[in-house]
Amino acid sequence: MDKKKVQSILQDALEEKIPSSEVNLRHAVKTNLVAGTTKQQGANMNTTQPRRIPRVAYATLAIVVLLALAFVTPQGRAFAQNVLQFFIRAESKERPLPQGQAPSPEEAQAMPTAQPSVPFVSMSEAEKIAGFDAKELPTIPQGFEFAGAMASNGYIGIQYQAAGNGGQLAINESTNGFIQSDWDQSPEDAILQVKVNGLDAEIVQGAFVVYPGESVARWNPDAPILRLRWIENGIWFEMTKFGGVESIAYLDAEGMIALAEGME
Repeated sequence: MDKKKVQSILQDALEEKIPSSEVNLRHAVKTNLVAGTTKQQGANMNTTQPRRIPRVAYATLAIVVLLALAFVTPQGRAFAQNVLQFFIRAESKERPLPQGQAPSPEEAQAMPTAQPSVPFVSMSEAEKIAGFDAKELPTIPQGFEFAGAMASNGYIGIQYQAAGNGGQLAINESTNGFIQSDWDQSPEDAILQVKVNGLDAEIVQGAFVVYPGESVARWNPDAPILRLRWIENGIWFEMTKFGGVESIAYLDAEGMIALAEGME
């Protein structure tokens, strides 16, 4: 079996079993494994021994298979939290904006509390659409009112509105990973490692903000956006608090974690 075919096998195994949406380290692992195999085979070709897959290639392939099996089971996903990064790490505390795409201060302020693009449904209907049973808060948090749920295949979004508007609590649950965008990135020092019912989790306070007259977005650690992410039993959870109105100001990082641990 030639080296190109071995590379193809390893790449296909990694791509199929460990999707990039679930494991941020997939590309680095794949590159190192394939490069290591290629280097070893190149050394073998310069010897007088018959061409064959070296033992290290067999061992590497076995490890890939075991990792793949782990990542597709709930138990494996829980174990995988030790190597997963729940938030994308921003390389800088400034982000350049494409010309003409900078939101106005009014638009930026309205983004967190904008009305959903799809109608709300009941929780039972949301679970039917999503295809799984959601975890819910046992009671409505202080200062909030239940707004409703949204759903699509493999996804449920539960929303609470701050009494009198000006804030929101959103709980997203998905079997397909987190909903990511460039605006979700956070500096390394803003990401705190925490636990939710003994499971690894990450929480971030702050957001990239566009100030009037500037062409870059700057990280503001005091922006009233608090995000908590974790994985439990194969479901990817994100709990986000938007807004800093007085009625919900009490809900800090510890309070968010307590809410997450009380979901049932």
